[in-house]
Amino acid sequence: MESSKDPKKSSICYKNPIKYTCPRCSIRTCSLSCCLTHKKTLNCNGQRDKTSFKSLNKMNDLDLLSDYRFLEEINRQIETSKRNELGNKKKSFNELKYFQKLIQNKLKILGSIQILYLPRFSTKHKQNQMWFDKKTNDIFWHIECQFFINTFYKWTITNLSTNETTLLNILKKFHNYLNETSNINDELILLKLKNFSHEQQICIYIENFGQKRKQFGKYEKRSFNTIIDLFHERIFIEYPILFISLINDENNMKEYLYKKTISN
Repeated sequence: MESSKDPKKSSICYKNPIKYTCPRCSIRTCSLSCCLTHKKTLNCNGQRDKTSFKSLNKMNDLDLLSDYRFLEEINRQIETSKRNELGNKKKSFNELKYFQKLIQNKLKILGSIQILYLPRFSTKHKQNQMWFDKKTNDIFWHIECQFFINTFYKWTITNLSTNETTLLNILKKFHNYLNETSNINDELILLKLKNFSHEQQICIYIENFGQKRKQFGKYEKRSFNTIIDLFHERIFIEYPILFISLINDENNMKEYLYKKTISN
């Protein structure tokens, strides 16, 4: 018992004089076997807790060196993180440009369609969810539909394969949205939107860009089977936008679009 209380003897075997002090838990040992026993018994890894508080009057040169190396390690990790972040951004940007090129080439082949991309920081570019599936060699579309009911009601649909971009399918999905997930509280607006149900009762306009604007005007009435037919030999920016009205409301929509053009 006396040996166990002797501050100069090992805290593990209580027999031999102290030779080592654990940097983590400060247990004092006399040999390698005692050191291993203490690690196993106390589940100690023997490494100093670099973030634990130690009063200044108890610090020695080894503690100062350890703190210095700890700060150096933090600085290295910060620099490494910055390099990795920069590398990931570059990789992400290169992948984005690659898939944009695939979409551009596919549209050119399918219908002489040109898609233009805005800078990465622009709102429309961030919203764009069009993507290209290399396995099916198909574009999955992001389409914005603006239904005219005295003003425009905007609805967006995404993840449509090219074959699914028919007007009938788009209207069907729009009605599913109105019936199931719509948060429209105004019954009158909801009723007006539900009138957009039959292809024959609807007309669609798109916005022209470049030479086509000079030739056909800023907004052009088009008919289509799929989105490829609608934008055949046309240009759109980031993703297609369709301006949709009922036939008996077409002139009102044209006037609204004209006023919108003048105001811009």
